[in-house]
Amino acid sequence: MIERAPRRFADAARTLLRETVLGATHELLAEHDWSAVTMAQVATAAGVSRQTLYNEFGNRSELALAYASWAGDQLLDEVERCVAEHADDLLDALVAAFTVFLDIGKGHPLIRSLGDRAGADDLVAVLATPRHSPIVAGASVRLATIIDTTWPDLPADAVEAASELLVRLAVSHLLLPTGTPESAAEQVAVVLAPFLARIQAPEPA
Repeated sequence: MIERAPRRFADAARTLLRETVLGATHELLAEHDWSAVTMAQVATAAGVSRQTLYNEFGNRSELALAYASWAGDQLLDEVERCVAEHADDLLDALVAAFTVFLDIGKGHPLIRSLGDRAGADDLVAVLATPRHSPIVAGASVRLATIIDTTWPDLPADAVEAASELLVRLAVSHLLLPTGTPESAAEQVAVVLAPFLARIQAPEPA
């Protein structure tokens, strides 16, 4: 017990530090494009030294990666709540969740900063390069877990495939919107309906 207490305190302190820094980054991005945000500004906004910031995140690119992951989790929290509210119908739940994700995401500081072509390279790399593909993979796993928890009888491989497809579609629609969140969700409903009906159908005896 004596040896574990310092470790628990250190872990809690680190979690608090990361939450504070990422929250400060979010607030800065609500007012400025990523290209205009410096590590020094983040450190000041978070109330930590620049050395502490660099010790925890390494460099600006790693901060971008951590922030994108943190922001994605926040958006998926809303998706999880939306799915819970529509737990009586899988298609309605996924369409509603897709709509909410796009509706909230379109005004999110992360997405707005990704549109700052002059200086969003770090953020674009988070979503566009193989090195940082775990962001999309992590979101896909989280969505699959949400679906599986709500509808545990669905085949796992189908849930995984649908989850990755939805995440990639959502990211695409956020970065290159061609219509409203509602119209995008209607397209998703048309494509997903036959697939979801098939995986929900009882297996033949």
